[in-house]
Amino acid sequence: MNRAFHTGAIAWACAAFLSVSFGADPRAAAAVGAFMLLAAIAVRKRLPLWLCAATVAFGLSLVWLALHSSLTFSAAARFEGVSVDLRGLVIERVEYGDYARLTLIAEDGPLPSGIRVSVGAPGALDVSPGDVVEWELITDRPDAASRAKLYADAIGLEASMAGAPRLVGKRPNDWRVLFARYRDAAASHITRYLTGPEGGVLAAMATGRSELIAADLRADYARSGLSHLLAVSGLHLTVFAGLFDALLSIVRCGRRMRAAAGLTAVLLFMLMTGCTLSVVRAAVMAVICRTALLLGRDSDTLNSLGFALIVILLQNPYAIFSTGLQLSYLATMGIAACADPACAWCARWIWRMDARSLRRLHPFGYAALLAFSTSVCAGVFTAPVLCFAFGQLSLVAPVANVLAAPFVTPALAGGLLCGLLGFIPPLDVVARACALAGGASIRVINTIASWWGALPFASVPVRAGLVTLWMGACILGGALLAANRAPYAVRIYAASLAVVALLSGMLAHAIAWGPTMELAVSQSGTSVALACGGQGAVIGEPESVSDAQNLAAFLKDSGVKRISLYAVREDGALFSNRTHALSKILPVDTAFGLDRTHGFAAELPGARISAEGKDAESISIEMGGLRIVKTFDQIPAAADVLINARGQIVVAPGVMLKTTARYYNCEILTLRRTGAAALDVIPHAAARLTEGTP
Repeated sequence: MNRAFHTGAIAWACAAFLSVSFGADPRAAAAVGAFMLLAAIAVRKRLPLWLCAATVAFGLSLVWLALHSSLTFSAAARFEGVSVDLRGLVIERVEYGDYARLTLIAEDGPLPSGIRVSVGAPGALDVSPGDVVEWELITDRPDAASRAKLYADAIGLEASMAGAPRLVGKRPNDWRVLFARYRDAAASHITRYLTGPEGGVLAAMATGRSELIAADLRADYARSGLSHLLAVSGLHLTVFAGLFDALLSIVRCGRRMRAAAGLTAVLLFMLMTGCTLSVVRAAVMAVICRTALLLGRDSDTLNSLGFALIVILLQNPYAIFSTGLQLSYLATMGIAACADPACAWCARWIWRMDARSLRRLHPFGYAALLAFSTSVCAGVFTAPVLCFAFGQLSLVAPVANVLAAPFVTPALAGGLLCGLLGFIPPLDVVARACALAGGASIRVINTIASWWGALPFASVPVRAGLVTLWMGACILGGALLAANRAPYAVRIYAASLAVVALLSGMLAHAIAWGPTMELAVSQSGTSVALACGGQGAVIGEPESVSDAQNLAAFLKDSGVKRISLYAVREDGALFSNRTHALSKILPVDTAFGLDRTHGFAAELPGARISAEGKDAESISIEMGGLRIVKTFDQIPAAADVLINARGQIVVAPGVMLKTTARYYNCEILTLRRTGAAALDVIPHAAARLTEGTP
């Protein structure tokens, strides 16, 4: 079958991804795209359909990317790194403990009308969705990768407060505000009826408010490969549509009537969950499927998937940089293309019969095998993105997903019904019953996640870009070999070559970098965590509960069971809720404030931590022949690497440093000395800031 939309979508996505990643000039890219379109039109009769579709899609993608950028985000880019007076409508507020993240749509003022601005603010700030405010802000100047991520979420600018907002009006009936308030209210209904960790997980599954989940439970879900359940996705839409269809079938609605009503339900769910890209992808596919049902036609899953991706990229070409969309698209493609063949292959090898016979003779065995094959195929196709985005790969995900699958539907059903019925006071008892029913299923899923996530081999850290590229190349090569029905000997040779390539690359990387060490710097730059030989240390008080949880997650994944040393600037910080959040996840052996000591020195395996004098304004970390200094002010210090009070990272000559902000919402530093440079006071003017720092 010729799948023109499927092939075209892959080409469209690749064109947008490559053009933005390599920083191509939009006008030059548009010229290349126009040339490809003309070439495809000129030789269309000589090209096979798939190649013609790929060429046209690639060219259109480049042209549309340039046009879309000039009409939308290019205007906002001129306001990066400056102070602006914004007048805008608050359409969403997400709480993260001590602080909140607000999304505003610019109206009158210097910013282009309609541009979305994301603002970090204290949690106590009295601003809510529906407020029209005037606000003095300082916009950030992100690097290219961070900018693409912002644009993927349709955010034009990210900013911080320069003054207090002034309320100038209210617009509570805006449709975006109404749906944002619905999500907040539905989440509060669930957590009111269902307290404890189950309530936070159920609220996340039903409304997407995942910030309510504790960091240790979130880590268990990630290690067991169940974290996809915590984000609203196509799975949730499928369950919602299935529930709606079941209710209509109870009242004996016809097949076509159910299909038509299902279209409305799909669109409603998309709006209720904030139009996340994975839900939009599933919604477009569901609309195609149900429209085909109404017309009495069959729909092809891969073509529908490709059409959905093209629709999303037409609306926002930068959406290809959304991790959620990448995972959703690749998982669906893996399931659609490989789940049934993998199930049939396993049936032949395990039960010695074809899949149809197995389904007829052993229906439960077939269902379990199909669920396992589905999980494996989705996991294989999404593995490179998971490693690149989250730095770890779950080895127990196929088994954990099969065990959790029977409980997902009742949990989602209970959460969705509780969130809706909570708006009707006479049905309060029914809403509570739905929450309890969903909570019972969530408790089982939490147990599965905690048990499998606690296994020492549950997941492996994979943060090297080389390994991620290798995995992607292996998946692409395997797909090509399978599509061309390569002989057994060719597949063996290909597998051997892949292993040799991986080992050679790892050896070359080890020779180039040698012994390295890692530190985690919190988003705000107020605290630093390091792990040495199974022992951990945290320098500086985290700025928020979220920062504390992220640093603890880094230490746990580095094999730390207890924090050996916790040093803060002031002794009073030892009693803050941030410190409590940190010690709740990992017990602290020794904690003190620098204002109560006259210097200290501590030894960890492979590291020495020290400070001099009373009320010390800096702490020195010596490890691997390097001296890293964390200061609580802006005064330069003698160091190989200096982390100042603003979170800026300054590197001395002769030190090799890699940074990444993809994991734990922290800046992860990988360090190695490359020369015998003597320690010196690093002047601020001569220092360079690493990419990705605040």
